[in-house]
Amino acid sequence: MQEDQIDGLRQIDIVKIFSDKRCLVIDDFPEIRGSLTRTLRNFGAKTVDTAADGQEAIKLCTNKKYDIVICDYNLGSGKDGQQVLEEVRFLRVLMMTSLFVMITGEQSREMVLGALECQPDDYITKPYTAASLKVRLNKAVVRHQALIHIKKSIAEGDYRTALEQCNRMLAEGTRYGTAVLKIKGQLHFLLKQLQEAKQVYESVLSKKPLVWAKLGMGKTLLEMGKLDGAEEMFQSVVDEDDRYIEAHDMLAELNEQRKDLVAAQKNTEKATQISPKSVLRHRKLARLAEFNNDDETALKSYQQTIKWGLNSVHESEQDYFNYARKVANVTSGDNSHEAKSMLKQANTFLDRARKRYAGREEVGVQAQMVETQLLLASGEDEKAKQSLDKSRQMYNELAAPPVETSLEFARTLHASDEEQEARDLLGKLALRHQGNDEIMQIIDSITSEPISEEGKLVAAKLTRTGISAYEEKSFSQAIDVFNEALATYPNHVGLNLNLIQAVIAASEGNCNEKYEALIRRSLRACDTMNDSHKAYKRYQFLTKQIEKLYPDLISH
Repeated sequence: MQEDQIDGLRQIDIVKIFSDKRCLVIDDFPEIRGSLTRTLRNFGAKTVDTAADGQEAIKLCTNKKYDIVICDYNLGSGKDGQQVLEEVRFLRVLMMTSLFVMITGEQSREMVLGALECQPDDYITKPYTAASLKVRLNKAVVRHQALIHIKKSIAEGDYRTALEQCNRMLAEGTRYGTAVLKIKGQLHFLLKQLQEAKQVYESVLSKKPLVWAKLGMGKTLLEMGKLDGAEEMFQSVVDEDDRYIEAHDMLAELNEQRKDLVAAQKNTEKATQISPKSVLRHRKLARLAEFNNDDETALKSYQQTIKWGLNSVHESEQDYFNYARKVANVTSGDNSHEAKSMLKQANTFLDRARKRYAGREEVGVQAQMVETQLLLASGEDEKAKQSLDKSRQMYNELAAPPVETSLEFARTLHASDEEQEARDLLGKLALRHQGNDEIMQIIDSITSEPISEEGKLVAAKLTRTGISAYEEKSFSQAIDVFNEALATYPNHVGLNLNLIQAVIAASEGNCNEKYEALIRRSLRACDTMNDSHKAYKRYQFLTKQIEKLYPDLISH
């Protein structure tokens, strides 16, 4: 290959490619923006815009169509390059038909791997020379141009045409055969043509054990329900290099399907350690930790969603409430210095949410509701009653309460032992959101018994299964069944008492931290029960048994 050629194209042909491209340079230093602009124009680009920060860049991408974006990783105090790429892809204002090149001097392993997770088309590290930049950009642009027709079809959602284009390129012979095969495998997967996808990956792996083909094969086998084969593929990627984030994510998904949520949590924790800035992954980790009764990890993960959400497209006010609500749950009835410190921090986060979302009335209302829960947790019953009254008034003044606010009000009513009012509100929400499985699951999780008919049936079925295992003295199995049920219906009194009874039976001569954590959670769920409840005598009987095995769990 001659020096003035890239992949068979002469420099004059590459200049023609650049001349048709609208370019955007993103950097917080004016001199670097100027330097990169001159470089691109020397390469042949006629239109080059610049942005000094992430917010300006996203605004430009929203209003104009760019073919090439060159973005520095560090952009000052706002969004960084990783968050810019994540947002423009999420908003679909920069499709895969556009080339995104990340430039960085960042040496931190976590930052580099996090940036690569967002899949820029190329990643150039500093320092670089004009000559080396030219070679890298030329290669990236020529390769991108060769595949642009396939990428356009995919961007338009026309996967079948894209697949035909892949097959045509492979039949005609192309120097980008590996890239085309990778796209082809993904297209078969998206079209649910799993056997065909499997054949693509098998053909690649028979020649060379490429990581992308192992991951593709693993995903395909997982979708086919072949969990052992999928695990083998993902594990081989991790064994080769445990920094492959996607392999850990897929192992977590696989373990969730197996209902091994402890393993799923470990896989997700590993992925967050490798790439710590993913808001969505921290939320998933918090959910898994909640199920596994790992309060410490859940609280830490909720804090991480707040920290990394500040400049992320995935930022949500609900992260503040998730953290504060979890603190209320964990500290209920705890008068220790640590509990008081956690409650103080939670109230600080609520104030921060009020200020950050000051223009949204419903956020202030929801913050008041969660504050009520914190007051109840700290034992300030009179203040909690006043806060509940204020929450009720604020809620009733909302013209159209969002579903999140309504659900929070129901949680607050339940925590305040206003069970009937909570159930009445949830009943209305259930009628309004029939068919929305996610909302219906949250509705069923809030009060002492499910609201929906489906929820009642599922809870009853799991209860029967657990009781059957208990009667057969398969206490560990009974614990697993009741614990699984409580992941969906955490406040169900009957399920919590059944779990406590199963743990007591399993604990005879076998007390351990896991069982203690399960009992602690179930006791918190039954904390508002009074002597008017039909299960109160059973609750009293079980607490006396707990006192013998785990005396520290019963406060006098």
